[in-house]
Amino acid sequence: MKKALGLKLNTGVSRRGGKPRTTAELMRDQMLIADTVDLRTRRALSRAAAGQASRRTEHMLVPLELLQNIPASAFTDSSEHVRWLKRQLRILEAGLLAHPLVRGDSQGVEALRLRQCLKEMYCRASDTGKNTESIQALRNAAMARAGRPLNGESNEDVLHWADGYPFNINLYVALLGCVFDHVEEGTVLEELDDMLEMFKKTWVVLGIDQLTHNMLFMWVLFRQYVNTGQKELDLLGAAESQMAEVVKDYKSARPEQWNLLHSILTAIQTWTERRLLSYHDSFPEGARGPLEKVLALAVQSAEVIGEDMHQDKRRKVKISIAISTVDLYVRSSIRTAFAQMMESVDTRRKAADAPIPALAQLAKDTSALVSKEIENFSPSLKEWHPYAGGVAAVTLHACYSREIKQYMSGVSALTADTVQVLEAADQLEKSLVQVVVEDGVYAEDGGKALIREMPPFEADRAVGNLAKKWVEEKLQMLKEMVTLNVSKESWEPNSLKERYASSAVELLRIVDEMLNTYFALPVSQFPELLQDLVNGIDNALKIYATQAIGSCGEKDALIPPIPPLTRCKTKKSWFGKGRSDRGSPKPKGTLKKEPSSAAVYDLPHICLRMNTLHHLLVEVDFIEKKIRTGWRKDSALSGHVPSMQPNTEAVDSNLYETRSLLKEGIDKLMEIAAYRVVFVDLRPVLWDRLYVGGVASSRISAVIEELDTQLGIISDSSVEQLSNRVIGSLMRACFEGLMLVLMAAGPMRSFTVSDASMLQEDLKSMKDLFIADGDGLPATQVEREAAFATEVVSLFSLPTSEVIQRFNSVYGIGKGGTKPSLPSITGTWSASDPDTLLRILCYRGDDTASKYLKKTFRLPNNE
Repeated sequence: MKKALGLKLNTGVSRRGGKPRTTAELMRDQMLIADTVDLRTRRALSRAAAGQASRRTEHMLVPLELLQNIPASAFTDSSEHVRWLKRQLRILEAGLLAHPLVRGDSQGVEALRLRQCLKEMYCRASDTGKNTESIQALRNAAMARAGRPLNGESNEDVLHWADGYPFNINLYVALLGCVFDHVEEGTVLEELDDMLEMFKKTWVVLGIDQLTHNMLFMWVLFRQYVNTGQKELDLLGAAESQMAEVVKDYKSARPEQWNLLHSILTAIQTWTERRLLSYHDSFPEGARGPLEKVLALAVQSAEVIGEDMHQDKRRKVKISIAISTVDLYVRSSIRTAFAQMMESVDTRRKAADAPIPALAQLAKDTSALVSKEIENFSPSLKEWHPYAGGVAAVTLHACYSREIKQYMSGVSALTADTVQVLEAADQLEKSLVQVVVEDGVYAEDGGKALIREMPPFEADRAVGNLAKKWVEEKLQMLKEMVTLNVSKESWEPNSLKERYASSAVELLRIVDEMLNTYFALPVSQFPELLQDLVNGIDNALKIYATQAIGSCGEKDALIPPIPPLTRCKTKKSWFGKGRSDRGSPKPKGTLKKEPSSAAVYDLPHICLRMNTLHHLLVEVDFIEKKIRTGWRKDSALSGHVPSMQPNTEAVDSNLYETRSLLKEGIDKLMEIAAYRVVFVDLRPVLWDRLYVGGVASSRISAVIEELDTQLGIISDSSVEQLSNRVIGSLMRACFEGLMLVLMAAGPMRSFTVSDASMLQEDLKSMKDLFIADGDGLPATQVEREAAFATEVVSLFSLPTSEVIQRFNSVYGIGKGGTKPSLPSITGTWSASDPDTLLRILCYRGDDTASKYLKKTFRLPNNE
């Protein structure tokens, strides 16, 4: 038994004076029986046995024999004798009246007689040790009560005086308590086996059998473990071993044994549950040894009690009591640990080097708790519950879910703290789900029931909703900011250190901040939000560009209206009134007679707008790159790596429409700037004076001089990347303006063949200005852009007859008898254009041309 139970032994009390002691002597010492008492009792029982030679000693009614064989004179004083007498009488009362094995009428004649005898014996204490009438009356009454046979019992010698429950149990438990050392109470005596063998001799008297012994020995071992401060694990282990023996045989127990076992197990279960319902406190850091043993006692107690209950209710459903019991312990202890953790979370948060929001700290602590659970407690718990770790994770999920949902109910904006909390919640949920998945394989349903207990925190959804709201609010703010800032923008270059508008700088700053903030959010799983943000930024940039461009008007509004065609009247100061070209369609924009808003803004002002759009165009590339880089980085961190090919990415980062609009806007503003210079700034020297009164008297030198000034303004006002492009646009506008002076400047001008060489010289002067001796535009570009003007100017050197011939050939004059209509105004000047050839004739100052026009088209002269 000693080896089987693994108990610590103490050999010090088995010797006295260096000599071995008998088991009887050891028992007497363990029960604290004095030598005089022992001697007195032995002598009395010997006399009783001598007088009853035919009866076995264990069939004696011991208290009665002691009363009859020990006189009052055997005690040193009367008070000791009285105490002894009371003890014997109370034993008789307890065994025969209060707790008899053979139940009967407690108020019957025999019971009443015995009560009376016990009372009289108490009053006649001096009768002990004598064969008096009172002693004989007591013997007769006691033997009558003790000799009642149990149902089916055949042995008439058997006396039932100490085998009734719970009297017999208390006596036997007192005996079993003697196996422990009085000094080192956590150890048992070396003579344990001998002592237990001696205890067996009492089984007949006390009504004890092996099962009852096992139950009581289990209880005594367990009680000793508790009473000695729960330090001696071998006692707990021994109780666990005895529990295993009880579990083997308990199904054959008698009703009274069931009651005893139920009482013992209930007491054990009550104590163990009190510890296991909060095992994180009871067993710090796991304390695997004590936890495993206490858990074994608790679960086996629950199994025995539970099976008994189910059997009584005749339930046919097989229930895993062990799993349900451990499940209860895990859930209860986890909830308790979580509640304690919540109470101190704020203290831990503030003590951190970089304090984080309380719920983020709680998520971190919860993750640590589940790790501690899996490492320290689950190995022991899994012996009885195969997926105890999963239950712990599910419980923690429910605990944290309650807190996070309460937190989210009060969140209306996506702040940095909210992001930290939701990120921490998401990470916690993933770790808890992983634990459940790993443990769930041991469940009958593969863990499906556990997963159903874990409704998602929906941190992703919460982040998505808040992020969507954030994106909408930021884009609305961005749109309003664009509209307001553009309307307030002065576009004054002298007030700016940079060559672009401050409103654009602010716009780009806000866009950059928005992207930085967005990519700091845990929203990589919502590519549609980023697409919304990209589209919104694209739209804001388009609004800015549209307003920056649109308020400058249209270039066509700057072009003077084309007057009606007339014919020159030679030898007169020039054209009089004539009828308009009503039958000819007018080129787009040429009917406006007053300059639009384009004329309001000067060249530096328009250059600033161009510079701003160009700056935005450059920054668009960086914005697109930032979007692509941010998206890929977030996706990689979230475990999703999108394709590096743009057409396969979940987010289209290209700001196509913005880029296209900015390019078109720059081109448009360049044309507006160029046409403004030509038709507004150069108007006095170009439109109003050039060739008025004759080519020789009004050459192009004044125009070239003023144009050179404008080129200097362009160089100073335009960014380097745009300067040549603006100059190129101005060059084209100059050639167009020159053509309009030659072809549609009204009755103040006329030309002859002799003027052709001067016109060609003037055209060359203009080209030379833009080439600037190699420091300006490339000569090839200038020649290419001036090709149409060179071609048209060359027509002025042709004789009138040849011009008429070409016109008739191109326009088809002379093929029919009807009067031809005027050719349409194409706005494209060339030697093959009927309108160009006709205008050469209209501005040709000779009779041949005048007569032809009068005859063919009946054009009025300019009188």
